[in-house]
Amino acid sequence: MKHDLAEQTLAFAGTLQAGELVRQLGASGQCSRQAAARTVDSLFEVDAESTAAVYGGVDGVRLGLTVACELGGGGSRDALTSLGYASGLLRLARLIERDRDRQRALQRELALVASARERAEDPLDPAILAQLADVYRTTLSTLPFRIQVIGRPEVLKQSDKVEWVRALLLGGLRSAFLWRQIGGRPWRLLFQRRRMFRIAAELADG
Repeated sequence: MKHDLAEQTLAFAGTLQAGELVRQLGASGQCSRQAAARTVDSLFEVDAESTAAVYGGVDGVRLGLTVACELGGGGSRDALTSLGYASGLLRLARLIERDRDRQRALQRELALVASARERAEDPLDPAILAQLADVYRTTLSTLPFRIQVIGRPEVLKQSDKVEWVRALLLGGLRSAFLWRQIGGRPWRLLFQRRRMFRIAAELADG
């Protein structure tokens, strides 16, 4: 894959998209199923030829690009919340990048889920989401940093919603790790964010 800023912007948009989906779930118990399916599917695109191909094309991260555009315009409260989740995912990705054993564990667990996913008719099959949530819980719970999800208590107490959140965070972690693999670094977000937001707007416009 290329290591240019456009590719990094797509991966960052994938991370933002997961953050936005988690925000939507926490706020209402619902989220965009189309965007969620692309985020979950990205977990199983391990040999994609390009960053866009990880998401089935640029449209696969359109929600994330929209959030990036909002941030480029100053950022609504919702967009800033999504950015907070994305920042947490980037931090987790940095920790995992240094932990080869945990990387191998994630790969093994996802390979097991992949075989079940191939038999499922719906990419958001509850059984698949439950398995992904379990992968997130068992492989990441011992890290020294955890993402705290904010939302309505009556929503976040529901086991199926917790599974959705964890599965989507795992998908977001895929994007965050990809972002680092293709050269994404925190200093780029600090010093090149205006260019990234312009690129995001261009990508969103097609």
